[in-house]
Amino acid sequence: MWQGEFKASPADFKVTEELELPVADPALQQGEHQWLWVKKVGANTTFVAAQLAKFAGVHERDVSYSGLKDRHAETYQWFSVQLPGKPLLAWHELQHDEFQVMQAVIQPRKLKRGTHRANHFVIVIRAISDSEAFQQRWEQVVAGGVPNYFGEQRFGRDQQNVVMAQRWFAGLLKRRLNRNQISMYLSAARSWLFNEIVSERIAQQRLTPELGDAMMLKGSQSYFIVEQLDDTLFKRYEQGDIMLTAALPGEGAWPTQAAIAELEQAACAKAPELYQGVVKQRVEHARRPLLLSLTQPQLRWLTENSVELAFTLPRGSFATSVLRELMDESRQGN
Repeated sequence: MWQGEFKASPADFKVTEELELPVADPALQQGEHQWLWVKKVGANTTFVAAQLAKFAGVHERDVSYSGLKDRHAETYQWFSVQLPGKPLLAWHELQHDEFQVMQAVIQPRKLKRGTHRANHFVIVIRAISDSEAFQQRWEQVVAGGVPNYFGEQRFGRDQQNVVMAQRWFAGLLKRRLNRNQISMYLSAARSWLFNEIVSERIAQQRLTPELGDAMMLKGSQSYFIVEQLDDTLFKRYEQGDIMLTAALPGEGAWPTQAAIAELEQAACAKAPELYQGVVKQRVEHARRPLLLSLTQPQLRWLTENSVELAFTLPRGSFATSVLRELMDESRQGN
């Protein structure tokens, strides 16, 4: 057993969004959307979006981003601001202690949610009590992957996003929710249910394909239902060509079948108010890989008990899920 510390400071947890500009050549850049490459430290994504809207003199709905980034980290991501008929604003004049506009370009299209393909992480872990044990566990994580849990930041401080979702579904909120709040609470509810399904499947040690499973094709959102177990299927699974999935619950027929469908539905039944609320909001059922693999993993020892980890994860995945499996009896720095 060993201990370690991460997030001792925002600089110890760096996240860089990997996203290619629709039009990369500066000579060809034109349109009504101003894309901004922003470094932020100690601020959440929605707060930065609000400040960008204020500086540009537009409504917050005119500011877009691809994904939410951790507040307690040093992060780099794109925003877009719709400003038809206007030249590039003097974004360098926008000064704030918690973020900085590092680059601004004109683009023809709005930045939409989920546009980035991945996030690159550089994480420093300090005060490691057993370096040899840490090294061994890292190698296990790289070789076998980790459960693809949604991280705690999805649920808010003290899981308040889940609490608010429950109150909203129960009709206990007196105020009207805005678009961002609705999206946040729905996402928290579905993420909570997904994590319950993953936990149940791990607890039952059912981490190989079964009849009725929904298998996702690597690099896509397409999936198929397992109707026959054979050597070809298991070989594709071992090679990573297809992946086990768990449900992001929503309305409509449950795609999985047989015992797997029963397992998933039973896990959701543990939180009926969340499941029924999501269905009532008519959110479409979706699938998410059950396990998560690290791309281009690297480890570099800074001292005998401090290490720097670097790896890339597909969008929507959480580095904290990697750290959860990697760090045993760890403590998070303030």
